[in-house]
Amino acid sequence: MKKLTLYTLLAIAAISCNKSSDPFMEDPDVRLIKRLDENMQLLTSAQYGWKATIYPAGGKGFFYYFKFGKDNSVEMISDFNSTTATTLKASTFRLKALQWPTLIFDTYNYIHLPNDPAPNVSGGTAGAGLKSDFQFVMDKMVGDTFYMGGMDRGNQMMMVRLTSAEQQNILNGKIAERMTDNNTYVASSPAPYISFKDGKKIDAAINTSARRIRFTYLGENNNAFSKTLGFAFSPNGLILESTVVYNGFAFRELLWDAAKKVYYVTNGTDTYNLEAGTMPVVPLNLVFGAGKDYTAIEYSAATLKGTLNSDFDPVYTQCLNQLKAYGYNLNLIRMMQNTDLTYTLRFSFSNTTTTYLANVVYTPVKNTDGSVKFVFTSQDANASALPAAFAGTRNYFETSSFNLSWITNSIPGSTLVLGGLVKSTNASQFFYGTVGN
Repeated sequence: MKKLTLYTLLAIAAISCNKSSDPFMEDPDVRLIKRLDENMQLLTSAQYGWKATIYPAGGKGFFYYFKFGKDNSVEMISDFNSTTATTLKASTFRLKALQWPTLIFDTYNYIHLPNDPAPNVSGGTAGAGLKSDFQFVMDKMVGDTFYMGGMDRGNQMMMVRLTSAEQQNILNGKIAERMTDNNTYVASSPAPYISFKDGKKIDAAINTSARRIRFTYLGENNNAFSKTLGFAFSPNGLILESTVVYNGFAFRELLWDAAKKVYYVTNGTDTYNLEAGTMPVVPLNLVFGAGKDYTAIEYSAATLKGTLNSDFDPVYTQCLNQLKAYGYNLNLIRMMQNTDLTYTLRFSFSNTTTTYLANVVYTPVKNTDGSVKFVFTSQDANASALPAAFAGTRNYFETSSFNLSWITNSIPGSTLVLGGLVKSTNASQFFYGTVGN
């Protein structure tokens, strides 16, 4: 009976406690509002603004300068294009309690461009853009870095407080300068690579239009390893979406040396420049095929803008002239590996209104010397309809064996990286073109 009385008194005492005196009993809405106030103070207290990066699910990467005002105004600069990189634009933002403290850019500005559903604006897919975000859960502040997560697409955004010098570089157009420098660099350095102290060379292929860098190197047993990362421009160079680690050396930025006109990477006291190459370091046969870096070689006169005087050049010309006799123009010839490991020889040709594709499928058979012979398997209706036009090209591939290899580009004025199928009996005879997917 005494125990029952004691428990009753304790229960009454607990109920009569003042909620405000116990933080665990505080109203969740009150705590959320308090966090919103704290986050507003954090955003607006950055005297020189913030630099931010986001890497949308649909591809690419983007850099932003934000300056938040206590009147819910925000000024922006972005590397989205050359205009947004030099033109300061103001809009508004608000903080809202949506289960979590949330930052919402509620009027159209540069942060919305990657998410624009029009492909000609974002470069993404119709109706979805690049699947970016403009509403962010405000997660945590660590040092000078604010971590946020996209509400709609789940993209992560990091915002870092700027120094006065960094702010001035952004406002003075340094991002646009780096974008121009990058275009010049990529045009003159088609196959850059990094040489590390252990003698290993790593390809660093920069794709500006896709804002992607593919790092590739040879590991043990002659296996190729690749990692493709999105990047955003910054006043200092390129910021990668994640850290690259090789043999204890870690970097997340390609920094620009304005004097030498080259990129470099640093880790502690170690610094390595990206060196200029004419073709990738890692052999093509190790990175070509279904599920690998490249799956196709494409010969297109419009893209190549010249020839290498290979024995394939007259074969292409013959096909071109035969299709002209039927009233068509030859656009390209492509050899590509399919997911089932077969190969497709594809012809793209057109008249004034329509583009057609003709496909011939081959099964590759490996010879004892490692070369490959293409054995005819099937062809589609378009290939069957104009057999004479495609006979010469088919004969080229069906009567020889080939090895995959990078091809030295000697086309005047061209810096394209070229790959090819080289005849096993004569290294100067080959089908060639740009490599891709």
